[in-house]
Amino acid sequence: MKRAFFVFLTLLCLGCVAHAGDKVNECWQRAMLAAIDSFPEHGGYYTGGRPNELFAKTTWRGLHDAYQMLPGDERPRFDPQLAQPSFCSSATYGVLIKALLIWDTKHKIKREAWLNMKPRVGIADWLNPDAMAQDDGVGFWGRANANGPGLGVLVHELGVGYSFTAYRGAKSERNKERPDEPYLTDREWCELGIWNRAVPGDLMKIFWNRNESRGSDSGAIIGCDDDKTADQEAGHSVIFMGCEGDTVTYWSSNGPGKHPEQMGYSMGRCHKTDIQRVVFTRITRPERFDNARKMAHTDVNAYLRDLNGVRHSTTAEMLKQLGL
Repeated sequence: MKRAFFVFLTLLCLGCVAHAGDKVNECWQRAMLAAIDSFPEHGGYYTGGRPNELFAKTTWRGLHDAYQMLPGDERPRFDPQLAQPSFCSSATYGVLIKALLIWDTKHKIKREAWLNMKPRVGIADWLNPDAMAQDDGVGFWGRANANGPGLGVLVHELGVGYSFTAYRGAKSERNKERPDEPYLTDREWCELGIWNRAVPGDLMKIFWNRNESRGSDSGAIIGCDDDKTADQEAGHSVIFMGCEGDTVTYWSSNGPGKHPEQMGYSMGRCHKTDIQRVVFTRITRPERFDNARKMAHTDVNAYLRDLNGVRHSTTAEMLKQLGL
């Protein structure tokens, strides 16, 4: 099925799958789906910091080239063709920026906000003369690229939407947050109502269940610490596209694999039981992305910063950061 036709079908069903009481900005959801359809197929999956024999440039350079804003511009241009290769969080960030440009026909988002949304990736230009690279939790891009619920925290901080989440539980005793913490059966997990709440175009953070395939309870973990013997987060930043039975369909930059040059932007599918924890984030007030003007490129979210090599998060901490 071609992606454009898939997007058309998801638009048709958009209004009928939302959970009762949930807010859905259908205009915004359509902008997200249109943004996805503007991206090329594949283009390569690469997380490395230097060009190599497979990739003439890095994902960081691709993001820098794609987000085009000159000193006199009121808003940027974002060229998905230049954002190649990619990795998962660069893909979801890119779609978010492209969707904002599609949606913001009345220029509700001002220049100062767009300037702060531009990623600083260690490449010097007029806006970033010192070639700053934003670490996890630093500025807009550093939040979008962070471990844990990065995009959900960003959305909460800017007041542009809300998140909802579910957790199957830890399977190993060492990772349980309380002694009586359950580990839901396959059927209990698959029948949770959260799967029916999500609508195409929602942001989605997957925490992979590796218990059966790799003997790792990493899906229970939020973030990464410096303990080499401990389970660490195994996550994937994607955009939810729908559920059919117990199969979840999503879009992202998907990889790695034996042939990363053939991977990248694409639809992916998994069984619900491949997921151990999930965070859905829905944008309902896109005009409030103008609040990014108050989020300086050096502004630090300490919670997200520390999830990159300092400590893990509890579920309660994550819920607080998401405003839940």
